[in-house]
Amino acid sequence: MSYFTLDTSSLQHWLTNHADLASRLGGSPADWTIREVSDGNLNTVFLVDGSAGSLCCKQALPHVRVAPDWPMPLERALYEARYMRATADAVRPAAPELYFYDNEMFLLVMECLTPHEVLRTALIRDEAQPGFSAVIGQYVARSVHATSWISQPFEHGSKLLADFAGNTALTRITVDLILTDPFRPCSRNPSPETGLLPDVEALQADKLLHSAVGSLQERFLTARQALLHGDLHTGSIMLHNNDVRVIDGEFATMGPIGFDCGLYLGNLALHACAAPDKNSLIEAEIIAFWDSFTTELRTLLKTGGGDVWALSDETQRRDLLDNFLLDILRDTAGFCGLEIIRRTIGFAQVADYTLCATPESRTAARRKALQTGRTLILKAPSLHTLEDLLSVLTLQ
Repeated sequence: MSYFTLDTSSLQHWLTNHADLASRLGGSPADWTIREVSDGNLNTVFLVDGSAGSLCCKQALPHVRVAPDWPMPLERALYEARYMRATADAVRPAAPELYFYDNEMFLLVMECLTPHEVLRTALIRDEAQPGFSAVIGQYVARSVHATSWISQPFEHGSKLLADFAGNTALTRITVDLILTDPFRPCSRNPSPETGLLPDVEALQADKLLHSAVGSLQERFLTARQALLHGDLHTGSIMLHNNDVRVIDGEFATMGPIGFDCGLYLGNLALHACAAPDKNSLIEAEIIAFWDSFTTELRTLLKTGGGDVWALSDETQRRDLLDNFLLDILRDTAGFCGLEIIRRTIGFAQVADYTLCATPESRTAARRKALQTGRTLILKAPSLHTLEDLLSVLTLQ
């Protein structure tokens, strides 16, 4: 079967030809309910309900869904499937289960997450139960342990490099949209509101900042520490009560561990900029994430397994791990700053700013975000503790 874009009718027919998936739904195909629920930038997503169960079907499009004149390789679905398979055993149950991947239709069929909602939406509605970030911290630590050179034989890391090296189109999006475009005049950047224009122009002329961004660009492209989710933010996490799941791993690539950490914390910090009355909640979530991440990673790395640190005794290993985590903290701060700036003035901005009551308060919130992002990027190499990072975010 050659690729074509599915709709509800053709998806029903496709599912009837896959007995294992049809049996998960149960009943007659005529009785299945299929809804398109696409709300992201890149793909179409369908939820299918039958008498026995439900499925989520996600198909890559040959273009950006929200920008049809922007071509996009279908193979990105393959990398999402590989990411889910590479991390599934380590992170379960904090990710949906992948049931099937069709390499010709570029279609993933996975566990249906209902009645879950997107974390960003839950935060905006003030409906997220506190403590969700501890699950995300544990998720990142476990995926790191399963894919890092620190914990796995180098042959494992080499295979992951080969498996994900071809995901260049989505890595190019990261390089452009997060690491480059916000810091220069670019047609992809939305026009800022008039009151913010001087701040944007100053940022785009800031040579000291650009030098620090250059170091982060180099770090992202050369520090192949572990397999990254690559797009870990509050829009790629779903939750229902205490059940927290990470979705949308199509940007997966080998890279610096602090990149995933920084993107996630950056989106939390953006929420605090837009809704300063939630500073206490966001501070608690950032602390919960970092405590969970570092505690879990320390536990997992107590014993060896990889070729890195193979000659170290227990004391040496503890010291090496302390330095390793410090480097991750500094990377986290830098990439956090990049994400704050990108989501404020770059492509794919966040809905959190709708919480601002007036245009003036929205401009003030965005200005604070730009200042915070800049300070994080510049100060990242000199941070020593999470408290240092929180002080830059003015949450402590």
